[in-house]
Amino acid sequence: MFIIRALEKILNDRDIKRSYHNQLRKACEAALDEIKNETKESEAGNASSCLPLPKSKAGNLEAEKYFLPFELATKSKSPRIVITAIDCIQKLIAYGHLTGNNYDPAEPSKLLIDRIVEAICSCFHGPTTDDGVQLQIIKALLTVVTSQACEVHEGSVLLSVRTCYNIYLASRNLINQTTARATLTQMINVIFSRMEIEAASNEVGDDPKVPEKAEDPKEEKVEDLKGEVPEKVDEGSREEKVEEVKTVPEEEGIE
Repeated sequence: MFIIRALEKILNDRDIKRSYHNQLRKACEAALDEIKNETKESEAGNASSCLPLPKSKAGNLEAEKYFLPFELATKSKSPRIVITAIDCIQKLIAYGHLTGNNYDPAEPSKLLIDRIVEAICSCFHGPTTDDGVQLQIIKALLTVVTSQACEVHEGSVLLSVRTCYNIYLASRNLINQTTARATLTQMINVIFSRMEIEAASNEVGDDPKVPEKAEDPKEEKVEDLKGEVPEKVDEGSREEKVEEVKTVPEEEGIE
């Protein structure tokens, strides 16, 4: 599993033996032992030794369950450990094994994905941040915002965009500046595309009002003609009656 390799890489780093990494080391060891115990029976049937199958038991739930070691690693003073942690988080999200759609156990009022975004963005400390860390932050934030497996909203989206913009402004590395600029453009395009799709779906979901049928002027003319026909017939019958009345005295005079 990829999580196992990432945890082992952190534990094998030479800076992990420092005193300020005690909590991180214990968290990695505990998570590593628990993961190995859970996957011992299913290792033989796994199709890949690097990544678990998407949506499998070794997927979303376990990745979210073992997020704490990587969160602690993002706070490390060692750039190598931070890069390893962010790279692992980015790949887990990209492959759909870490969604963060569950509520955060530490703060039930928000989702775990918000905590993940905060952990990634907290690795940027300004122009003095390691260039490799900056690049990993950009890659991870782009994956979070554009991924179909997880959803970020409101504050998390704003924090992601602001962090990329700060890297673009503060970074002294031309490659990171160019990457941050391209990432910002891609993020904004994806965000507005989703907004347009959601707005269109909401309009389709509403019941459209049925427009009233407009009266056809041709039908009005037909009705007028229908009303005029009896009047013409009546006038004709009146003329016939008048002629009959005129002819009666003439006949009487002849007699």
